[in-house]
Amino acid sequence: MTSVVSSPFKWQIIEARSLSGIDNWEAQFDPVPLVIEALRESGARRVGVVGLGRMPVPAHQALVRGNPELELVDLDASYALLRRRKSPFEIGLLRDAARVTDQMLDAARTQVRVGAREAEIAAALAAIPLAVGGECAFEPTVVAGVDDPVPIRRSTARTLKIGDSVMVDVGASLQGYQGDATRTFVLGTPSRLQLAAWDVVRRAYEAALNLARPGVACNELHRVSSEIIEGAGFSVAQRIGHGIGLATSYEWPSLDTEEAVLEPGFTICIEPGVYAPGSGNMKLEDDLVITDDGCEVITHSDATLEIPLR
Repeated sequence: MTSVVSSPFKWQIIEARSLSGIDNWEAQFDPVPLVIEALRESGARRVGVVGLGRMPVPAHQALVRGNPELELVDLDASYALLRRRKSPFEIGLLRDAARVTDQMLDAARTQVRVGAREAEIAAALAAIPLAVGGECAFEPTVVAGVDDPVPIRRSTARTLKIGDSVMVDVGASLQGYQGDATRTFVLGTPSRLQLAAWDVVRRAYEAALNLARPGVACNELHRVSSEIIEGAGFSVAQRIGHGIGLATSYEWPSLDTEEAVLEPGFTICIEPGVYAPGSGNMKLEDDLVITDDGCEVITHSDATLEIPLR
């Protein structure tokens, strides 16, 4: 087997070669000449391409000039269908990412305290996947307060105060596979409004979790969760969940719009939230694998709301 790879750094080529197990590994900053030569040697006239729609115009032109009789076949749609169901190998990598994501959330529980800053906590959490040879799936998010709720934003220098709701949304990435989970904490005894909002979030979460099984339409999870949130007098500020894999928010499916039914091997997260003045950001998010008869939750960090003052 031969692989041709593009990489801006030589060390990434060396790393990729050692990880792949592929003997004949050719790589350089601009791989187009290597591809042209490989196609000439193969004598191929029809070549399937994944990512044809994202191929840079100069690369496409060079391939056609280098092989005038070559027909490029767009495989994006069929490849996307194959990627929906994750293999046992992929699920194993997602479990690893979920485990490190749990470690990030566990660390957040110990670091959320009066006087700490959002950005300081986020920076400390970012170091956890780096310490095990991974990286962050996205920039860790710590959002505190009760008066200015917003589903997502960058962490700031805001100092945490008694009574704050603190939403922590993080994800670890290992070998390209990404976790994505959220916990919400309240510094000290939760108020009546915070407890009411959290009860709605938990009920919406359980409703989606109970439906996460083969044969159920993806958007049905969004519908039942949304009904609970809206029925309690809150607005639905964002979708109830999405796929996880080589991406998080951009991984198929988007649970608010996708009508396809869940199948064993699909991997998703559910993330119902309530964002309202007085309660602040309240969200609970976990990663799931759809099994033959239901689902398995693969993120397990403690979801207790209250953080005792210390």
